[in-house]
Amino acid sequence: MLMNTSAAEEETILRIGFMQDVDTLNPLIGLNDASYVFYGLVYDALNVVNNTFGVDGNLALSWQPVPEDDPQLEVSGEPYYSVWEYVITENASWHDHEPLTVNDVVFTVNLNAENYESMWAYQPYSYWMHYAEESGPNKVRIHFYDRVTGEPSPAVYPYLLAIPVLPEHVLGDYSPYDLAFNWTGVVANSDPPIVGTGPFMATDRIYEEWEDGDYINLVKNPDYHWKADKGKEIQFDRIRMYFYDEAAAMRIALENREIDVAQFPPNEYREMKGEIASGDLENMVAFDGLKVTQYWTEIAFNMANAGPNPARLDPAVRHALAMATNKTYIVENFYHGYAEEGTTLVSPIDPVWHYEPTADELFEFDLNAANALLESSGYTDSDGDGIREARATSLAVLNSWVSEDTPLSFEMMIRREYPEERDIAAYLKQVWEDVGVDLDVQIMSEAALGTIAYTYTYDTMIWYWSDDPDPNFMLFCMSEKAWNGWNDNYYTSPGYEENYTNSVMEPDPDLRKTYVDNAQRIHYLDAAYIILAYPYQTYIWRTDTFTGWGDWEANPGRSIDHFWTGNPLYFDLVPHKVDGDGRYPVVLLGVGIAVAAAAVVGAVLLSRRIAKKREEQA
Repeated sequence: MLMNTSAAEEETILRIGFMQDVDTLNPLIGLNDASYVFYGLVYDALNVVNNTFGVDGNLALSWQPVPEDDPQLEVSGEPYYSVWEYVITENASWHDHEPLTVNDVVFTVNLNAENYESMWAYQPYSYWMHYAEESGPNKVRIHFYDRVTGEPSPAVYPYLLAIPVLPEHVLGDYSPYDLAFNWTGVVANSDPPIVGTGPFMATDRIYEEWEDGDYINLVKNPDYHWKADKGKEIQFDRIRMYFYDEAAAMRIALENREIDVAQFPPNEYREMKGEIASGDLENMVAFDGLKVTQYWTEIAFNMANAGPNPARLDPAVRHALAMATNKTYIVENFYHGYAEEGTTLVSPIDPVWHYEPTADELFEFDLNAANALLESSGYTDSDGDGIREARATSLAVLNSWVSEDTPLSFEMMIRREYPEERDIAAYLKQVWEDVGVDLDVQIMSEAALGTIAYTYTYDTMIWYWSDDPDPNFMLFCMSEKAWNGWNDNYYTSPGYEENYTNSVMEPDPDLRKTYVDNAQRIHYLDAAYIILAYPYQTYIWRTDTFTGWGDWEANPGRSIDHFWTGNPLYFDLVPHKVDGDGRYPVVLLGVGIAVAAAAVVGAVLLSRRIAKKREEQA
């Protein structure tokens, strides 16, 4: 049935393709970056990352550490930087039309601070939080402390607090346990079923759409506070997040104007970028550059004394495998040049905080050196099968991690959704055999990999991390403070812990930089991670459906990857109008009805991903 064209033109939809699912609608337990993109559309935080990778206010209009001569601090004795004050906008309202108040901010902070072990998604912020309190009209003070000593402690990262603020009037009666473990992210008998303050709102079918796994619809929040606070407003009616299993299907969708923008795997992106340059693909722009989220991929070694083969706990084994990993080859052949070689925890997109190992520190690709190290460390091939075994002199046997004659054979978990990582694993299996190490590659869904990773029962895996512009988030995740939370390989080191803790508390930028560098250096040399690459974002967008994409090179915060709430890109995108009559092209609207000839409809349906059932996490 055809809909009246003028009715269809009443809605404009930005349609984004993803090859990663939203793993949960509950913002307190999400894992995937796509999940945090979703949360950033529906919820607001106190602060937001701006176009140029700096920090602006969102719900907070201003923020600062409370001055040393403040009467409250003089009485309490709390040190400078241990209490921060935020002035909260009066213009924000919840999607159910209730006004946002400082009580909602206090509720959210205290919920996370008091239950940080179970609400681990925002632990890097909440671990150091003691409590929040209303400090005046539209003002909130957050007090920070050292959980080990129980004493007030300076914290220098709270200029960027990206915890989604939650509605006390909706969630206040839930127990913290239910919110952390049982809440689906939607609220029964609520209109809408997800209540945030963000620029987009859920529809009444949000949970069904998420369960089906094909797409998620969000509608524009007409009362979003940025219009009053910043003079900015969304210029389209909906966002639709489409989820694809195959890059080829997502490409067809982009070519047929079923979606407007998507990030493609390196191989598919390379082909499409070439066709755009040659003119074979029209009305498209390709962009590649370091990700604003500091995304990187790594080989992670499980540092817990569990899992199939704890011989990986011997530093000599990890150092040898670091020297047997050719990152140059990996970047050139599997990321097709759309990445930089990986080294340390903070991406080079953030030159202020990135640490690059010196020539003496760097694990260069050297198979001869790797073989020599394993040989001298007590791992030899006694039976001639090409795989080394642990001898009595090896650290693995001396520490009773493994028994003598245990082969150096490790399981490696790989995400099914990322074809380049499957290829990297196959390459590693081949090249690590040259140093006498066997790999048993196990390909699985990202949901399954994440479930196993956080039980600390694996050998090794290829996974990824994303980060904030401030180094606190990533450095916390590598700390023992994040065990059974974000820390996915049970890493710790006394030197690392000391430098990380000092980096949280040190207000002098130069001294803090020293601590951050030291932590990254120690982590790199321990080789609990072999950071493979800093992959580029590889986006392609249409220029005939929306304008206002801007310069992503000069303004890295404009990326679709941006997940800190208040993505600045969306406020500049404008639906493209047809020349002459000012109308929007019907195909742009994506209203899910037949508005074109049967041949066009057939092509669109062909490109649409077949709905799949979401895999249950074990």
